[in-house]
Amino acid sequence: MLDYMVWIEAFASLGLLLFGMLYLESRIKESAGRSFKVWIKRATGTHLRSLLLGVGATSLFQSSSVVSLMSLSLIGAGMISLENAIAVIFGSNIGTTATSWIIALVGFKVDVKLLAYSMIAIGGIGGVISEESRRWKNIFGIIVGFGLIFLGLEGMKESVSVFSSVFDVTQYAHLNPYLFSIAGLILTAIIQSSSAAIAIIQSMLFAHIVSFEMAAAFVIGSNIGTTVTVILGAIGGTPDKKRTAAAHLFFNVSTGIVALSLLYPMVELVNVIRLSNDPVVNIALFHSLFNVVGVLLWYPFIGMLPHLLTKMFKQKKREVTKFIHDVSVDMTEVAVVALENEVDHLSRKIEDFALLAIGVSPVKVWEGNITTEKLLEDNEHLDIEYDRLYADIRLLEGEIFDFAMVLSAKNTDKANQERIQRAIKSVTYLATAAKSIKDMLYDLEFLHESASEEEQQFYKNLRYQILKSVMAFETAKKGDKNAMEEMETRYRKITESYNNSVEIFSNIIKNRSIPREVNTIAINDMHLSKSFTKSLRNFINMQENNHQNEINSTHHEEPFQKDRT
Repeated sequence: MLDYMVWIEAFASLGLLLFGMLYLESRIKESAGRSFKVWIKRATGTHLRSLLLGVGATSLFQSSSVVSLMSLSLIGAGMISLENAIAVIFGSNIGTTATSWIIALVGFKVDVKLLAYSMIAIGGIGGVISEESRRWKNIFGIIVGFGLIFLGLEGMKESVSVFSSVFDVTQYAHLNPYLFSIAGLILTAIIQSSSAAIAIIQSMLFAHIVSFEMAAAFVIGSNIGTTVTVILGAIGGTPDKKRTAAAHLFFNVSTGIVALSLLYPMVELVNVIRLSNDPVVNIALFHSLFNVVGVLLWYPFIGMLPHLLTKMFKQKKREVTKFIHDVSVDMTEVAVVALENEVDHLSRKIEDFALLAIGVSPVKVWEGNITTEKLLEDNEHLDIEYDRLYADIRLLEGEIFDFAMVLSAKNTDKANQERIQRAIKSVTYLATAAKSIKDMLYDLEFLHESASEEEQQFYKNLRYQILKSVMAFETAKKGDKNAMEEMETRYRKITESYNNSVEIFSNIIKNRSIPREVNTIAINDMHLSKSFTKSLRNFINMQENNHQNEINSTHHEEPFQKDRT
């Protein structure tokens, strides 16, 4: 009966493996400077280069799983193409045979845990020391990421090492050799290391516990079992990551099927080549031989695989639009109304974005029965992915622009053209407002954590200004006859606050315990707050002017209509 701690350690190691992969991917994205991108593109510029990179990297790291996971991280970070990621994985299958050769020739066993601990130690300590250097912090972060992956893989192998002792091959020596392929698959899937599994069978072969045919079938099954690691790494990933994992699965399974169907002929071929009388060396030769055969079979189809895999794992388009994505531009009147509604939808998303940025719940604001003072008292530090929110806003802006341009090209009616152009201009105002809030995010978080009374007072004033601007803007959008006056008043107050902020800055400067950068933050945020409110005011001003023009136009048309009657 297996101890429950074995299962806990196995699941913990799996979590460490997945986290290490995600962390590595995030660090790669952060450090993806131009030189790094150029190096990756050169190293994976062609299918052959990608293949050789897979061979070399796997030989270096002594783990095809690590290289395969690295490929998933790189494709997830957008650093390499799907085709080249597949070629890297093909190469890793050849590179993974290096371990069996090392064991066979010199009996060397790599201490992966020591390597993992060393990488985490170097990366962790280096990351703390280089806190001020973003470049080195990311580099050390990448080292930590690799260390976590190594540690996760080693942890999974160690936590379930009891399986290798429970699995007594001698009991099944009389069975068909093909059954050992299943044993190799299962063992490798459990311990997450084909190299370790093959090392076990090499030891058994050396001790004459199993026959060469049994060991060969075991090696084939182990090669298939190593796909489990990559499949786990692709869980919850992008479609391209899933496609890469599927390619790895197809390659290893198909190669394994071919090798199993030709098991005895390939064993005879190895006996003919016979590099040594040592069966352990010959099993390493067999391991390399059938992987090379697999690459030769699949290499010509690398260019075709992405097309097949794209059909299998389609990327669902995430719609950020609410009104225009299902409307045809040929239905002009309907399309123009949908465009205007989409602009209003964008404005509400930007309002919510601004409220979340200052730690105020949009739901509470739009309920309308909570005072401004009460809303600001909450001062919730919301756990929000602001980058994603802003990315959605930018995407929505782009979708609106694209729809408006196509609609404008297909429409010649003057009135509709004016409405389309007005919508386009409205989006530019809203885009400026959103950008102003986005540029304040770091400062708002900094001020939220500040301790001095002066900083907190400035933070409170800043939040008050943004909140009142949003609330005034929402009221103005509803067509209140005093809406423009309200927005003008709000803008004037913020302008006066901006002009009179010298006193605030003076108080900050007097307090020597406050970091000098706060003064710059205060000036910058006052300017951004003014820009935010000005953009909203310009939006309302344009809507108000248009409404007034429509009224004047109607008044001018009435006498003409009466004369005709």
